Amino acid sequence: MSIDAAVSRIQQILQLQQQLLDPSAATAVSSPAASSAAASSAASSTGTFAGALASAQSAAGATSVAGSGYVNPLANASVRGERIDQGVDYAGSGTVGAIGPGVVTKVVQSGSGWEGGGYVEYKLTSGPYAGHSVYYAEGVTPTVSVGQTLSAGQPVATIISGFPTGMELGFAAGNGSEESYANVYGGGYTEGSPTAAGKAFSDLVASLGGPAGTLSGSVTGTFQ
Repeated sequence: MSIDAAVSRIQQILQLQQQLLDPSAATAVSSPAASSAAASSAASSTGTFAGALASAQSAAGATSVAGSGYVNPLANASVRGERIDQGVDYAGSGTVGAIGPGVVTKVVQSGSGWEGGGYVEYKLTSGPYAGHSVYYAEGVTPTVSVGQTLSAGQPVATIISGFPTGMELGFAAGNGSEESYANVYGGGYTEGSPTAAGKAFSDLVASLGGPAGTLSGSVTGTFQ
């Protein structure tokens, strides 16, 4: 697929997403055939906006979600994706950045409920996932403070190289409890089981050019 064709494809998916979020304000796709093709492609991927967009971006070589202001949070890290569970496990080193504009809502330097490591949580304030909270936990040392305003790509934490359980990134409950979205709102979590929230976060990171996690077993729960 050419760059022009891939860009056109991304635009179609963005228009479809806009229609789903606000039908009255959306701009129609150029033709019924194009609309049908966009819907078919989106449905045949992971069933999520992030998954559908990841497919189109892969062809174009893009590294950020077009028009969303989001960026790869692992762009300044050298990591490998591991298990998808409540979120996505990673191992490696470097710096973890903010996916998009947001506000820091919780910081624990060490001794958190996540294997005794660090924990940082921020709420996205724009883009497709505005209102959702994101956590970086376990083998991380936060470099931000509560109330701090973040821009896309701004450093949020450094990875503790060699931390026994690695680190975990995912969608947070955002209720001040350090819990994941999967555990509080997504149907609960059983140790080691992949969740819909974890899969959605993996899809999002992949759509931004970062490494996806490894899916093993059936996905449980829901994510909205």
